[in-house]
Amino acid sequence: MLSNVVFAQHTFEKIIANPDDQVIRTVVEDVLGNFVMVGDKTINDIHVGYILKIDSAGNLLQETTIQQTDTSSCFFYNIHCFNEQYYLTGLKNIDSVSDMLWYLKLNSNLEIENEKLLNIPNNRQIQYINSILDSDSNFVVTGYTTRMDTNNYGNPFVNFDVYFYKLNIYGDSVTSKFYSTDASHDLSYDIIESYNSNKYYAFVYKFTNIYGTAGQRLTLSKNLDSLNIDSIPLSIKQHYSPTYINETDILLCGLVSPFIADPHSLSVISMNEQAELINFNQFKIEGDMRDFPSFYNGVSKNEDNIYVGGTSNMSYTNPNYSSVYSWFHLIKINPDITPIWEYWYGGDAYYVLYSILATNDGGCLMVGCRYDYETQYNERDIYITKVNSEGLIVWTQEIPIIKQSTTVYPNPGTNLLNIKTDNKKLDFELINLNGQVVIRQMLNNNHKTINTEFLKSGLYFYRLIDNKNKTVETGKWIKK
Repeated sequence: MLSNVVFAQHTFEKIIANPDDQVIRTVVEDVLGNFVMVGDKTINDIHVGYILKIDSAGNLLQETTIQQTDTSSCFFYNIHCFNEQYYLTGLKNIDSVSDMLWYLKLNSNLEIENEKLLNIPNNRQIQYINSILDSDSNFVVTGYTTRMDTNNYGNPFVNFDVYFYKLNIYGDSVTSKFYSTDASHDLSYDIIESYNSNKYYAFVYKFTNIYGTAGQRLTLSKNLDSLNIDSIPLSIKQHYSPTYINETDILLCGLVSPFIADPHSLSVISMNEQAELINFNQFKIEGDMRDFPSFYNGVSKNEDNIYVGGTSNMSYTNPNYSSVYSWFHLIKINPDITPIWEYWYGGDAYYVLYSILATNDGGCLMVGCRYDYETQYNERDIYITKVNSEGLIVWTQEIPIIKQSTTVYPNPGTNLLNIKTDNKKLDFELINLNGQVVIRQMLNNNHKTINTEFLKSGLYFYRLIDNKNKTVETGKWIKK
């Protein structure tokens, strides 16, 4: 295993590279400030459950795989931390045809203390899992399955259907619902408990064809009975990541109808429990590149810090192993969805964001995959980035903060960097996150333009040095 860490003040950037294909889907922060994340990796064409544990500085504490037979594939989707124990939900594919819902309880050393396999209908296969821990200490699981169906002409096709499963803290089945609806793409991505804890809201792609549009909210009783169906404002759809921002309003992210706004943007709304729109905003990278919400958790709130994340320049035709460059896209927002700041991370390979987590120190952790088609073939690495509350990965070398008399623009920029200063006869240095000076040029007048086309996208630090080799000014610059 190869890893690369840059950290300071609880910020870091880490790549975990193995010869196997790896995916991390979700992450939690435990009471000690460690981060535990789950997914799967492929070994000899078999998927095995994969768990990583790192500390607050990004140091790898433990790496574990769980595989019980050589022929059954295992996948972890969610992890929850409760009473200093870790609880995982996933699936186990028994014989390449039959799936079972998988529950595990792990201790702080990631050792299995309890495990349950739960049956699903024989003609179904699980395609997606997302779960919550509710106020009654039950795990409520949702997602979608596939089954073979026939159309009006008798031709077979794959039909998608939502399901809901409730387990108690010991992994025992409480109740379950597996639906068969008239909507062929009936996909459930997320579920949340109502603020008064007397029902659930499931956010589905299309539970019914009555509305004619995707983006629907299904209200369920505590026994998982369907109570009501509402259309989500602005037809927001896919990977919603519902999060309460106050007692009445739920924040969602997703894609929007092209008839309403830019469909290539990361769209964010707040809605009340009556399914009424409160606020709306869109975020995207420039040009025609597509933004796409995080696959599992794209909205996260910790006290007053609210973050929204997705992937910029997502490849729809090859979402896992694309040859295009992409970025983790992170926005810190106010409760009214106005941005506080917006940054991109990556850009030197194909990055896909799976989850974000607003951390206890006010920052945000991003987990996902990195794929470089020039050096890899269908084998992804894990990419983890922890930023502070300002969205920065802080450089480890301390530079004194001095009154600014220089402007570096545009910031963020692309292939040209302009320097406008009141001082003359200064040296300008641009420094990457590894502390390496990537550009050093002398400033002989009040304005200088520097070609930065050869630089990788990301965060850089700059400093201006006088003829006595003294640093007189510093700052940060971002290349998109």
